[in-house]
Amino acid sequence: MIRIKGLIAATMLCFTLSACSMVGFSYKHMDWWLMWKIDDALNLTSEQKDLLKPQLQTLLNWHCSAELPNAISWLEQTQQLLEQPAPSSEAITQQITQIDTAFKRIARKVTPTATQLLSSLSDEQVSDLYESLEEQNQKDREEFLEPALTTQISERSTRMQERLEPWLGKLRPEQVKRIDAWAASLGQQNRIWLENRAAWQAELHGALKVRNTATFGARLQPLLESREDFYTADYKQAYPKAQIAMANLLSDLISQADDNQHAQISKRLSELQNQLGQQVCIPAAP
Repeated sequence: MIRIKGLIAATMLCFTLSACSMVGFSYKHMDWWLMWKIDDALNLTSEQKDLLKPQLQTLLNWHCSAELPNAISWLEQTQQLLEQPAPSSEAITQQITQIDTAFKRIARKVTPTATQLLSSLSDEQVSDLYESLEEQNQKDREEFLEPALTTQISERSTRMQERLEPWLGKLRPEQVKRIDAWAASLGQQNRIWLENRAAWQAELHGALKVRNTATFGARLQPLLESREDFYTADYKQAYPKAQIAMANLLSDLISQADDNQHAQISKRLSELQNQLGQQVCIPAAP
């Protein structure tokens, strides 16, 4: 299921390979995967698929040559940082900021293709997109917002532990305690996140209403390239605090790590670099 931004999220998140479950999945297959995700959300016509396929390949070729080296460099820097016995939260924050910067570069590159595709949607396709987004919204409200706040915090801690264990191995008791404290510090983050997403989607709905006019591109571009301009007041305050909280958490967890955990995270980062380094860029079609 495609979340938040329909095809935009699927495309851009997979282009940020360091954060994508598609790592190790060849570029020559990724165009098929992206097309499948986009078609699942929009039920594309044959004509739309024919127009989109070469554009996706062009974008992937660009990413392979321009962004993949950046991703590998980022992983190398991150490995060097996390191999330190006590990396500073400030240095980790800088690494996190680089991800946001990469996302914005990719957004600028994807925008023309997204604009062309979304402007071609029929009323029925737009309705299907709205329905898909609302189904996901309802599912997320039930999972993340309806439980009591204490449950939200407990589940937040559990999710983070599950994400970290493949990197650190079995967590030590003091690390679990630190993750619990991090989860509690975010408080109403689930509500703030979902309200912010709903606000962005409302802006997208407004833009799609004029998708057949000359103003559509100007309406859509900032939605994709300058997401921060559409943050709710609560999210504007919460987002930078959440980044700092994450950096502090990772700094403390690495400081608490034993030798086996340090070796585990270094090994995983090395493997990821090797996987990305083995990717073969497909030459652009003449």
